[in-house]
Amino acid sequence: MSTHPIIGIFNAIAPLNTEIQSRLEQMIVHQTFPKNTALLEIGKKAQSMFFIHKGLARAYYFHDGKDVTDYFATDGQFIGAVPSLFTGEPSKKGIHLIEESDIYHFTAVDFEKLCAEYHVIEHIARRITNFAMIQEQERIESLRFYTMKERYELMEKKYPGIMNRCPLHYIASYLGTTQVSISRIRAGIQ
Repeated sequence: MSTHPIIGIFNAIAPLNTEIQSRLEQMIVHQTFPKNTALLEIGKKAQSMFFIHKGLARAYYFHDGKDVTDYFATDGQFIGAVPSLFTGEPSKKGIHLIEESDIYHFTAVDFEKLCAEYHVIEHIARRITNFAMIQEQERIESLRFYTMKERYELMEKKYPGIMNRCPLHYIASYLGTTQVSISRIRAGIQ
């Protein structure tokens, strides 16, 4: 049984034989990075997908001179600049570690090779992509249809414990509001 959490997730989606697991183990790199590490800088080409085994990261961009958090990844979640991985263009988003993080990562090139060789890996990738699309659609709907308090509560469910681990300005940015609004919600004042 593999010790790689990524392989565990893949096996939960579709069982992998020992040959495929061995190939995955060869391509997955495990590292611990310090707080405030830039896994990807804005303007650089993305080459890897990251799995946050333990820690906290955010994808962000700049809009009208403001730092805007697009999404978070915490314990047991993937993060990557997917548009840049697919197009090969420089990324409009950066990936920043908010706390020291234990990370597994692999290059998109290596993963694409495995997808071409093994249908089951391609199937797993499609399932993960579908899940990510659903998550993004839910986020868009929450911004359009939910109150700030409802978005705050959804964030607490999606990222358990993040409110105590993440600076308030990143949370406010992600929710599309101000730190004052978040403080009022926390205090029960709407």
